[in-house]
Amino acid sequence: MNYIRHQTGLFERFAEDERVSPFHISLYFALFQSWNRNRFRNPFPVSREELMFLSHIGSVNTYTRCIKELHQWGYIKYFPSFNPNTGSKVTCINFDKGSDKAGSKGNCKGNSKGGDNAADKSFYKNTNITNGNKQAYNQYLKNGREKEKRNNNPLHVETDKDYSEPL
Repeated sequence: MNYIRHQTGLFERFAEDERVSPFHISLYFALFQSWNRNRFRNPFPVSREELMFLSHIGSVNTYTRCIKELHQWGYIKYFPSFNPNTGSKVTCINFDKGSDKAGSKGNCKGNSKGGDNAADKSFYKNTNITNGNKQAYNQYLKNGREKEKRNNNPLHVETDKDYSEPL
């Protein structure tokens, strides 16, 4: 599960869905945080008190309405438990439209070939500037700092002053 791609797909879906309110978005991201803490295992247990706290929802009625609507609209699968000792469970739907870099072809919805497209490859390519070239990057930083030292003080004013002395 790619965290960034999931969020991107979710934001696209939220933008198209006029029914979604800020309460739904807030509750979904509280659920997403819980899903993340459970290492993206489905279904995972949820606590109403914790989700209300994380999503800043103050009313049990609002919480209940929003979680049921997220279930009805296909954002999550909600399995309520009416037993206070058991707790409810939620399954988050994966909105990752691409595939992982390793090439998992089964869960790719948007790409018919199942591989990475050009935009995805450039994302991986540009994610880490030090990728495979740490010495050049360190030299770049060193040169940049040397230029800052030379150009940062055009009046050649001494910056190491003892401020405990009177003027």
